[in-house]
Amino acid sequence: MTQPTAAGDVPRFSVHFHDNHIPAAPAGLYEIALDHTVSGEKVGTDSLPTARQDFEIRSPQFTLDGSFVHAVHPAPAASGAFEYVLPHITLGRLILPWERALDPAKPELPWLALLLFAEQELPDDPKAQGHVRTRTVRELLTATGDVLVPDITLEEEVPPELRDASCATIDVPSDVFAALVPRRADLPYLCHVRKVTDRHALRVRRNGEKLEVGDYSVVVANRFPRTAGRYAAHLVSLEGFAGHLDGTRPAPSVVRMVSLRAWSFEAVPDASAHFDALIRHMADDPAGLGLRLRPRTAGTAASPATERLDLGYVPVDHGLPSAEHTFAWYRGPFTPVVAQDVPTPATGHYAHADEALVYLTDAGVFDVSYAAAFTLGRALAMSDSTLAATVSAFRARARRLAQRALMRDRTGPHPARDRFHELIDEGLGARLHAAATSLPGTRTAPVPAPRRAAGGVPRPPAVTDLRNRLRSGATREVLLHALREPLAPLLSALDQVTLLAAAPLGHLVPDARMLPPESLRFFHVDAQWCAALRDGVLSTGLGTSLDVAVNDLAREALDEPPKLSGLLMRSALVKNWPDVVIEPRRAVTGDDFDLLDIVHRAAIGPDLLLCLVDGVPDQVVFREPSEGIHFGIDEGDRIGLRRLTDPVGDSLVGESVPRAGEGDITRFLRPATDTGTAEVLDLDAGADPLVPAVAAALRTLGELGPDDALSPGALAVELVNAPQRIVFDPNRPGQQ
Repeated sequence: MTQPTAAGDVPRFSVHFHDNHIPAAPAGLYEIALDHTVSGEKVGTDSLPTARQDFEIRSPQFTLDGSFVHAVHPAPAASGAFEYVLPHITLGRLILPWERALDPAKPELPWLALLLFAEQELPDDPKAQGHVRTRTVRELLTATGDVLVPDITLEEEVPPELRDASCATIDVPSDVFAALVPRRADLPYLCHVRKVTDRHALRVRRNGEKLEVGDYSVVVANRFPRTAGRYAAHLVSLEGFAGHLDGTRPAPSVVRMVSLRAWSFEAVPDASAHFDALIRHMADDPAGLGLRLRPRTAGTAASPATERLDLGYVPVDHGLPSAEHTFAWYRGPFTPVVAQDVPTPATGHYAHADEALVYLTDAGVFDVSYAAAFTLGRALAMSDSTLAATVSAFRARARRLAQRALMRDRTGPHPARDRFHELIDEGLGARLHAAATSLPGTRTAPVPAPRRAAGGVPRPPAVTDLRNRLRSGATREVLLHALREPLAPLLSALDQVTLLAAAPLGHLVPDARMLPPESLRFFHVDAQWCAALRDGVLSTGLGTSLDVAVNDLAREALDEPPKLSGLLMRSALVKNWPDVVIEPRRAVTGDDFDLLDIVHRAAIGPDLLLCLVDGVPDQVVFREPSEGIHFGIDEGDRIGLRRLTDPVGDSLVGESVPRAGEGDITRFLRPATDTGTAEVLDLDAGADPLVPAVAAALRTLGELGPDDALSPGALAVELVNAPQRIVFDPNRPGQQ
């Protein structure tokens, strides 16, 4: 079977499940004897002595090196809703579960089992913390009294150097042992081989195991953690207990077992906290997916107020210059419909907030949306030291460069020579000649130079004149080239996405009722609101008309704002599945879609996620993170069946075990204690085991031959938890 990527349906890994990997000979002490027989006529009766050679095949027996453990699930110290999960441990040693012989006549029986203990089930670990007790191998195997120990002969089956080595042990009450330890018929289905082949780069799952290329053995527990509280998982050795796997209670009150690996986690069962339940709840009301205060219900008469609410506006308090108080309409940049353009000043931008007020003549109130955006831009520029420094640095540099460019434009390339020619044209040569040739007595007093009239200081050029000069071809190009370096950080700071990310949530979602708990809202981004926000930023620090003119150059250098859309999710999904896969798609042809870029994604609260998308999608897919593998059942207490024929692993949509009307998974469960919850899975033993039921369903569907048995590898395929997926499509009456 293949595993889908987070961004689409292209397989990332190929995962192959096999029943087992049985070695040619199990671990143990062996002797090779070599002798010969001579036949024929006229041969001697003497023979060579028999040659004997002792050797040992070793494998882990009483301890397990930590490097053999590739991953465990649930992770140590994890906390969550695991009632649909069968915990498992993945081992990097492929043949490990079959290396030792539990029963020499049945090599397919593994000698390892993963046992799950709840609180108060182990006397030495009542809080289910995964505690063990250390003993030597000798102490373990030679214990006497009311305790059942592994049937392993110390002197014959344990190498001398291991007899006094330490090992971790647990004491299991005999009634818990009988209820919890897998039956002999169940054991083959709780171990399998997993082979992963490379398709793409390594991926890591945040809360699960790392799925990477290699060959592994997997040991799966037979118990669902369905009771609230802690559970301790122990990978135990069944070697020496082959005669006690029939479900009967041993005579001694305690069974002492070797624990090769232990960890613990906390189960918090909550039917409403699962991915499928949470995401589908958000799709219950398609009309409520727009970011608005109250969607108009069917049959309600339209009014100016309801129309404003449907457009995403909310009423807010508004103080008039006359000191009167009234209400106004406000809408943030996130709108449930495409925002209509409103008139702007002749300059194309706002110089102050009052210019951005929109008077609604039909209602006699103001729309303060763009005025509020302008004011917010000023507040951001003055409160954000980095943004303020960026604007200030640009202004200072731009003033100097603009003054030089304007001076160069007015004086020409050779100012001294030009002035000299002006003086010659004004008669300087004649005056100099007259002064040089006249007699001293005939010289006349110099004519006094005319004084400037009062108030004759040259008036600085008007803003319009400055704009015209700065926009003139040569001056503009020279200035833009010189400003390229200081413009870069300013353009980055004025980026539409950057400013939206810095805006307070109250400006984006003006009323908390627009985004109630466990809700999903889609929206368009109002580019004109963002432009007013940017104008507010650029309005700070203006000291001269030159600053105003230079602002125009900065605006011209800005790229055309992209057409953005987005979504807001307020849900426990944000906390419990921080890596939830979100795929905005745009239809191309037929059923083909292009994936749009998410230009901004941020958790802006403990349960609040904001995503901005480059473009407007036709559908949005939400997918449970799928990097990793774990086993169990699907939500609804059923096993969603998968194909065992090509393409192996694909879901058989609508087919499950048990079928509708035939109960749920609890019919295959038994309690671990007399008063406990039914949590332990009967696989191939018991009155109503799971394996025959799954096999019968697959035979009916043609996925299993009439005489074919369901193998451990095939059962692993059926028990792989499928990542949940839902499509929000505004063009369809319902959601998938």
